[in-house]
Amino acid sequence: MTPQPHERGAALLTVLMLVAVIATLAATTLDRLTVATRLAANTSIAAQGRQWLGLAEQLAAVRLQDLAALDPARTRGGALLGQVREIRLPDGGTLRAEVRDGGNCFNLNALARDQIDGTTVADVAAVQQFSQLLILLGVDGSRAANIASAAADWVDSDLVPLPAGTEQARAGSAWPPANAPFADAAELGAVQGVTPDLLGLVLPFLCALPEGGPQAINPNTLLPEQAPLLSMLAPQQLSIGAARALISGRPAGGYDSSVAFWQASGIAADAIPPGAAEQVRLKSRWFELRAQVGNDGQSLSSTTLLDLRETGARIVRRRYGDWR
Repeated sequence: MTPQPHERGAALLTVLMLVAVIATLAATTLDRLTVATRLAANTSIAAQGRQWLGLAEQLAAVRLQDLAALDPARTRGGALLGQVREIRLPDGGTLRAEVRDGGNCFNLNALARDQIDGTTVADVAAVQQFSQLLILLGVDGSRAANIASAAADWVDSDLVPLPAGTEQARAGSAWPPANAPFADAAELGAVQGVTPDLLGLVLPFLCALPEGGPQAINPNTLLPEQAPLLSMLAPQQLSIGAARALISGRPAGGYDSSVAFWQASGIAADAIPPGAAEQVRLKSRWFELRAQVGNDGQSLSSTTLLDLRETGARIVRRRYGDWR
C-alpha cells in the first residue's frame, strides 16, 4: 500500500526528531565524560600535590630539629627562618616553602585563662594587651577596647559579657560566640565590631595556638614588619619605630639573653610593665610552614603549624588552600 504524501512527511519529521534527540544525548554524554575526565585528572594532580606538600613538612621538621640542636637554649633565625626556598620537582612542578616562627604573634586563645573547675574566664591582662596592639595598628582606643573585650567573651566559657564586651556575634554573622578556643585566627572576623578591613589589618599579627597563656615573643626571630608585637609589650616605653630598630640592629648572632634585649631597648628595669619581661624569650616552640606546589599553571598551598620539643617537631595542624 502506497503511503499518502502527508504520511511520508510525518514519518520524515519523526525520523528528524529522533536524530535530534540522539544528537543531544550524545553531546550531553560527551560533555559529562569530558567533565569526569577533567575531575579525575584534577583529583590525581591534587593528590600528587599533597604528597609534595607532605614532603615539605617532613623536610621542615628535620631542619627545625637541626636548628634546635645548634643551640638548645636559643632559637636563631639563621638561614632557615623567613627564607623562601624553591625546589624543582621530578614531575616538572615547583615547590616553594617558607618557615617562620609561629609563636611571634598575639595568641587569641590567651584572652581566656583556665579555672580550677575546668571553665575559662577572660584574662584581663591579655584583653588589655590585645587592645594595645589594635591601638598601635591605628584602631581608635574605645573601638579597640570593645573588640578586645568582645573577642575575650567569644573565647571564654561563661555567658557573662565584660563591661565593654558582648556575648553576641557581629551583625550578619552566621555563628554565635563559640565560648571555646579559636580554631583559626580568621574566626575573629565573626566577632562584633570586626570589619573585613580591620581583620585584614590585624590578621598578620594574630594566631590561634592550641593552648592559652601569655605568648612568648622572640626578638631574635622577629621580622621588621612584626615590630608592633614588641611595642605591644611596653607601648608607653617602646614605640614601633624603636622596636623596629631593635629588630634590625640586633647582633649578628641574636641577643644572648632577654636581659640583653631589654638593656638594648634602653628601658629601665623598673619601667618594664609587669609580665612584659617574661614574654620576651629566646627559645621558640611554635613554627609555621607555608608551602605551595605548582604545575601546569595550577597550584596547591598549605599552612602547617609545628610544635618543636626536645623529642622532635610534631605537626599540630594543617590547612590546605584550593587547587587552582
